[in-house]
Amino acid sequence: MIGLLAWRNLWRNRRRTFITVASIMFAVVFANVMDALLSGINQQMTDSMVGIYSGHFQVQQQDFWEDKSLHNTFIPPKEAAGLLDTLPEVKGYTKRLESVALASAENLTRGVLVVGIEPDNEKRITGLEEKVQAGSYFHGNPGDAIIGKGLAEYLDIQPGDTLVMIGEGYHGASAAGKYHICGTIRMGSPDLDNNLVFLTLADAQFFFAAYGRVTSMPVFLKDNTIQKEVAQEISGVLPEGLITQPWQKMMPMATQSLGLIDAMRIIVLALLYLLISFSIFGTLIMMANERLLEFRVLLAIGMQKTKMGAMVLLESVSLAILGAALGFLASYPVVTYLNEYPITFKGRAAQGWESFGIDPVMPTIVDFSMFAMHSAVILVISALLSVYALNKIRNLEVVPAKK
Repeated sequence: MIGLLAWRNLWRNRRRTFITVASIMFAVVFANVMDALLSGINQQMTDSMVGIYSGHFQVQQQDFWEDKSLHNTFIPPKEAAGLLDTLPEVKGYTKRLESVALASAENLTRGVLVVGIEPDNEKRITGLEEKVQAGSYFHGNPGDAIIGKGLAEYLDIQPGDTLVMIGEGYHGASAAGKYHICGTIRMGSPDLDNNLVFLTLADAQFFFAAYGRVTSMPVFLKDNTIQKEVAQEISGVLPEGLITQPWQKMMPMATQSLGLIDAMRIIVLALLYLLISFSIFGTLIMMANERLLEFRVLLAIGMQKTKMGAMVLLESVSLAILGAALGFLASYPVVTYLNEYPITFKGRAAQGWESFGIDPVMPTIVDFSMFAMHSAVILVISALLSVYALNKIRNLEVVPAKK
């Protein structure tokens, strides 16, 4: 009975109800779209920065991150490789050998980071081939090298030229080699583009005299939310002296950038909830003051204050449910569309994103739990704001006292 009465009361003043529901609906739409968009940007940045190079975590020798020396290399354990091959959560893994050397072309030299990779694995997992700007990717020819675009410009060389490198190999061995440049690559990070040399893993192991050894095994996952669980499972089969290193520790600047986006997301949602709160509160103030005579009449004919309070509470909650439901129905197609056809930047804006190694697109994330969370928060806000109207009813008298 109370529920039916509350529902009918909503439509006694249709204009007020429509305005309140519309304001809640648009606020929910904006909250859902902005939350999905900011979460999508966060995911996009994570995939771009983690998925192209570092991996979600790496198997390393326990001292390698503090002392990136060839003395802290290891032979890839078969147990870890076997487990990674069987885990459905793992997108793939690869092996790398990284160290520094001095690169020279004609009269110019520069210190470079030499990275030995497995070309086929990198092509399949990270799409490294798509980053090649000029020339071609590895085709199985011994002695080929791919260098960063910035390094090629500094040394004034191009695909087809020769690059000479010298350095220190494993256990103090001399490292020297001459390589044919088959392509130039643009990783997006200026530090990498200006100093990076890719060799095949076999060529790098020969160059550094680190036969059969690697500095890391990057692991790429299908879902970054299970990173911790998979890393713990891999750690259980690693020999003593090897650890799993998360990307958050290897890329602290990226972690801070993602944290900034999360903070901005919280601020935006807080402002939207504040907007919704004022909308609902304004409606409750109008409703409570316009209906004081009605409440007195109900009280005079014997209706209990608790039932009147329940009726008002149901009215405010019904407004919130109706606005949240319409907001969901309106926002879901928008979020889905932006997920399938994300916002794409062009021109200078695109160059700015790409300079950080991030694809210039802004996709959304379609997550029903996100929509449910916003609806639940709105219901809680409505219940809390109803305290104003309930307090009015609690202090209600049939005949107001004379002043």
